[in-house]
Parts: sequence; C-alpha cells; structure tokens
Amino acid sequence: MAPDVLKRGLGLGFLALLAFMAWRVASLGMADRFAATDPERALAWRGNHPEALFQQAQKLAQEPGQSAAAAHHARLALQANPLDGRPYRVLGQLEADPDKSIALIRIAAARSPRDVPSQALLIEHYLAQRDFTSALDHVDTLLRVESETNGRLYPLLAELASVPEAQPALAEVLLTAPPWAQGALSHMVQTAPDTDGIAMLMERLRKSPGSLSPPVLSTWIDRLTREDRWGQAYLTWVSQLPQDRLNGLGNLFNGGFEWAPGLGGFDWRFMRAPGSQITRAAGPGVIGQVALRVAFEDRRVPFSHVRQMLALPPGSYRLTGRQRAESLRTERGLVWTVTCASTASGPLATSEPLRGQSNWRDFTMDFEVPATGCGGQWLTLTVPARIPAEQRIGGIAWFDAMRIARISR
Repeated sequence: MAPDVLKRGLGLGFLALLAFMAWRVASLGMADRFAATDPERALAWRGNHPEALFQQAQKLAQEPGQSAAAAHHARLALQANPLDGRPYRVLGQLEADPDKSIALIRIAAARSPRDVPSQALLIEHYLAQRDFTSALDHVDTLLRVESETNGRLYPLLAELASVPEAQPALAEVLLTAPPWAQGALSHMVQTAPDTDGIAMLMERLRKSPGSLSPPVLSTWIDRLTREDRWGQAYLTWVSQLPQDRLNGLGNLFNGGFEWAPGLGGFDWRFMRAPGSQITRAAGPGVIGQVALRVAFEDRRVPFSHVRQMLALPPGSYRLTGRQRAESLRTERGLVWTVTCASTASGPLATSEPLRGQSNWRDFTMDFEVPATGCGGQWLTLTVPARIPAEQRIGGIAWFDAMRIARISR
C-alpha cells in the first residue's frame, strides 16, 4: 500500500474516532441534561443511562398498568449502576408481598441513605409496628444526611415526645448528641401537644449532664412558666446548675453578680438597651469581685433591661441590697420593682428612687406575694417614666449584695 494512501486511511480512521468520541460525549451530555426532567428523551440519547433508567422506572411506577415496565427499567438501572439503592425502592414499592417489599426498601436505604422516600417508607413501617427504636434510627439517618427534612421530621418527634412508649427510644437517641438534637428539642418543647408527656422526656434528659443546652433549657422553663408550673420550672432550672453555683441559691439568685448571666431561667437577664451599658465591674466598696454597673448616656432610654424571674410562694418578703450613684441625672430616678409574672397588674412594690450622687448605702423594699394569681414574679430595674420626656437619664448606678428574705408581719 502506498504511503500516502496509508496516511490518508489513518487520517480518516482518526477523524472517525474523534467523531465517535464527540458523539459519545454529546450523547452523554444530553442524557445527563434530560435524565431527571425527561427520562424518555434522555434514554433516546443514551439507552443505558443509569439515572434516566431510574427516573423512568419511578415515573412508570406511578402510572396504572405500567408495573412490569417500571420493574424492567428498575432492573436495567441496577445493571447500569449496581451501587444505587433507589431502584430497589421502586421494586419494593411494586412488590405485593409485604415482607419482600420491606426487605427491598431496606436494601435501598442501606445503599442510598440520602434517598428520602426510602427512609420515609421505613419510618412509616416501623411506626406502624410500634418499633420506635428502628423508626428513630431512620429518623436519625435522615436528619443527619438531609437537613431540609427538619421541617417534616421535627413535628413527628414532637408527637413522639408525648408518647410514653416512644420516650425511652427517643431519649436514647437524643443522649447520643446527634447534630440535630438541640434544634429538635427546641421544636418539641415549644410545640409538643402534651406538656405532661414531654415533661417525662425532659426529666429523662435532665438526669444526664449536658443533654439540655442552655437555650433548650430556657425554652422549656419558659413553657412551664407560661403554664403556671412555677415549682416544676424552678426545680428543673436548679437541677442543671453547675455545682459551684448551688451555694448562690436563695429567693434571689446571684445577688452579688459574681457570675455572669447566661443560664436563662431564674438567673439574671441583661438585655441590650440603646443609650445604656450593663456590665459587671470591680470598683471601690464592692463586696466580692464585682457588682452590677449600669451606665447611661444622658438620653431617653425606656429602661427595664435588668431583671430576674422569681418563684416566691405567697407571703411577706424584704429585698435588701447596696447601691451607689455617680452623677445619676434622672427626673424619676432608677428603681427596683416586683411584679406578678402572669398578670398585667401594677407592681407589688417599688423601691426608693436612686438619683444624684451618693456613696454606697443600704436600701430595702418590702412586698407581699398574694395567695393566688402570682406563682412567679419579675424583679426588674427600671426607669418608672410616665411620659417619654421622663425617660431621659445619664450617669452611673451601682448595685451589690442583693437578697430577698421572708419576713413576718
């Protein structure tokens, strides 16, 4: 054969190979493009495209009289990609025998844990069997791999939280501290239909240190207090206190401000208020390491941003403490009030206003907690302004060594 003919033949062969490769790439690209939206069109480009075969099987499975065709495409999808579990789910949904069906769906979930329908079918199956441990295993898997399922699974968990049979399995899963636990717990605490039921779950969790984060604990305590379960709320909060803070317990917690707020519940709450700065600071005459220091910027501040929730039984009480003013300019002064948490009535008592300039001095405030309608109270530092102009305040106020004691009258 002449050299030029050989070269021409090789050149044509190479061009044919390039054309074939280009067609293969193009056909694969077109099949990829249409696999999810138009699997028939995708299969016209690439007949053994695994995703298109699966999508076609899934589509046919939903059409009457197409079960055989759906199963055929599912098997072809498995031949094209044996590691994909989703075709097993289609075959399981087509299977008439319940045992064989669930066995196929188990294979699907094991091979493709992100397949939401497979996991959902297993959750539904195990819940129907009252096998809460197995059901929650699949809930756990789904929440770990597909976070967008939170909105559907959190309500399910909230319902299970009120089912006594399900609580041991639910608590066991939550105590492993999965990444979704705190979000689910917050949702449960806010939405579970049965407070008594979820209280049993929370009690199980409470006995394991660290299982309830401060935000979850605070949300749970807020729910209890909204339902006037003040004693239960207080005991729940106390049970989660670090050991070194138990010595600070009393009718008023942390009255010397030695520990930073942050535990929610019946701890101090410092809230942001433009025009003021709330800190714990050292200074002359402070008992211990620090005291409460509130600085104002000589502007209008509707201030009521230092407060603590109390759970005082009915009776007579006396608030005592120490206070100091540094050029505290305010028409109405700065006062402490005690109000009932569950009513909109006025304060049970108001302390003498603090204003002007003063060294450290003692102050007292007596008050009476009524026998009904006042299971919980708020102690609040506030500017008792009646009109906006009276909200103007500047200077610094200090407070320390505060306590509430029961008194006889």
